[in-house]
Amino acid sequence: MSSADGALQEKSRPLLSSNLWVPLLLIVAACIAVVYYGHQVAETLKQSAAANARTSGLATAHEITGFINREHERLRAFVEEKDDEIRRIVGAAEDWAAIDSLQASVKRLFRGAFAFTVTDADGEPVFEDFDGLVGPVCRSAMATFAQSIDFGRAGYEIPPIHPVPGAYHFDLVARWTLPSGEAGMFFVSMSPNRIAELIAAAEEVSGMHILLVNRDDPGLIEVTAAGARDVLKEHFRLTSDALVPGHFMADLSGTHWKLLVLPDAAALSAAVNAVYLNVAALVMALLLISAALLFVIRRAERHNSSLFMRSLQSSVSRQRAILQSMVDGMVTIDEKGTVLHVNNAVTRLFGYTSSELLGSNVRVLMPEPYRAAHDGYLKHYLDTGESKILGKGREVTARRKDGSVFPALLTLGESIEGEQRIFVGILHDMTAYNDAQRQIVAQAMAIKRTRQELDEIGQIAAKDLQMPLQRIASLGELLASERMNALSGHEKAQLKTLTAEARDLSELAKGIADYTRTEGQPAAQTVDLDGILVDVRKGLATLIANSGAEVSVDAGLGVVMGNTKQLRQVFWNLLDNALKFRDPQRRPLIRVALAPSDAASGASGDDRIDVLVSDNGLGIPADKLESVFEAFCRLHPREDYPGMGLGLSFCRKIVEGLGGQIHAESTPGEGSTFHVVLPRPGSA
Repeated sequence: MSSADGALQEKSRPLLSSNLWVPLLLIVAACIAVVYYGHQVAETLKQSAAANARTSGLATAHEITGFINREHERLRAFVEEKDDEIRRIVGAAEDWAAIDSLQASVKRLFRGAFAFTVTDADGEPVFEDFDGLVGPVCRSAMATFAQSIDFGRAGYEIPPIHPVPGAYHFDLVARWTLPSGEAGMFFVSMSPNRIAELIAAAEEVSGMHILLVNRDDPGLIEVTAAGARDVLKEHFRLTSDALVPGHFMADLSGTHWKLLVLPDAAALSAAVNAVYLNVAALVMALLLISAALLFVIRRAERHNSSLFMRSLQSSVSRQRAILQSMVDGMVTIDEKGTVLHVNNAVTRLFGYTSSELLGSNVRVLMPEPYRAAHDGYLKHYLDTGESKILGKGREVTARRKDGSVFPALLTLGESIEGEQRIFVGILHDMTAYNDAQRQIVAQAMAIKRTRQELDEIGQIAAKDLQMPLQRIASLGELLASERMNALSGHEKAQLKTLTAEARDLSELAKGIADYTRTEGQPAAQTVDLDGILVDVRKGLATLIANSGAEVSVDAGLGVVMGNTKQLRQVFWNLLDNALKFRDPQRRPLIRVALAPSDAASGASGDDRIDVLVSDNGLGIPADKLESVFEAFCRLHPREDYPGMGLGLSFCRKIVEGLGGQIHAESTPGEGSTFHVVLPRPGSA
């Protein structure tokens, strides 16, 4: 058994094979991700509760302070409006009608007001409609407020709210000018129920517990949604665990209160616990499913392992058989050039046995001059990573065991096996291919010589035929003129037919000679199309005059690459056809011009030039636009329009030989346009 076969023998598999570590790691990562996600969700719930508490607290604080500020603004306006009534009450304390009227106005304007008081500049009451309401707390607050007001300046601070046990309230204060001109105060005592209503509305919206506590003693509850401290009985103190995490507390400016927002701790705890329970359930389900899948995978691996190994062994055997049966030689070497493996084709090509090559350096397969170059290529690639031969087929010279050499096509590939770099070379014997190439070249040269000989024979045959045919035609015409009276009508007709056919055969022989002469293309040169058309028009001047045609040639056709004689023949044939196949019902109009795009771009345009030869003649049917360029193709009877049908085939042969193109566009009964596309000088 070879080492390669031994490596393929099935071995006992560990409990956790290497291909199971990745799924296990993915499962662990998934569990960690689920736990982390659950923790993040729980933290988000807590942060959301704290953020909601803050948002609700700020909104409620803004609402309460806004309410107090608005009430103070209304009180200042009220004092200005009721100034005379207030003075009357202060001046006559027993004017009960005025007192009742003012008191009714206060309660009607300020919902929750139950008393009002007028003080002097020191904050001492000069009138109060609720005996005992202005106690020590109110007096102290009013005195402090009075001392802080400088009525010569713009604006003053709102005094703090000060509840009094037994008559829990807060005061709205406005400046009032005494009859003596001194600054006094007018304040209205308000029930905190209005603020309790605001708190209740905020709790309903936010779902949180909102209350006002004492600024100096945050454990003392002042106002809740249920009412002020005096209705809370013994529940006006916060317990030590009331300030749950995520609560929000903020001072209410201008008051002695703090606003406290407490999230629903029970609901928050239940939500967080539900998240953790769901996470635990999800992790357990994931672990159970993963364990089941791993169990199934493990059983499938064990079940299919032997089948896979047998299939792999069979595949390796087939590959080895394929490599050994290859017609081309295959050599495997390492980085040092040591031969690791060869197939049977190598032993046939080089005459070595496998044992002679394995372990030796691959240089034994090369002639001496090529060994240094091979070492240099391999060293350059290993040092720089730049490949000059890797992955590319190139012809090299190989050396057999007997010392003989032969050409071979070498294709080199690379493979990485572990830490070892392997190079695989495929060698194809090029001896037969090179011999075939030499034979092809020799045959091509023979064909070329044969074609030249055929051309010469065609020219000679055409000339040899043309002379006797012309002589026959001339003798026929002479005989007809001299012996006209001696011949019968039938003899005259036969003589005329003989003369015409001799002339036609002579013209055909001349056409064949001309057609064969276009096989060899002379070297291209720059040709001035304007000069070509001048010569063509001169040559056709008699035919143009006899037909009454109008031939116009646009100036500035430009210069092309070609042959003067051949291009003169092309345009001669095109103009001659336009004159020949004219419509007898109208005057022939022929125009030679550049295509519109070429005319716009001028000589510096594209690398080709498109010359149009247009006429108003008989036209060409659509299904004949291509066949008219075939040799001996005729669209009309010879007795109506003479010719051999070679003119347009000459044109195509010449134009395509110059690297150009020619095609026709036509509408029967209206005329035709021939496009002659030729290369400009300097074009590839």
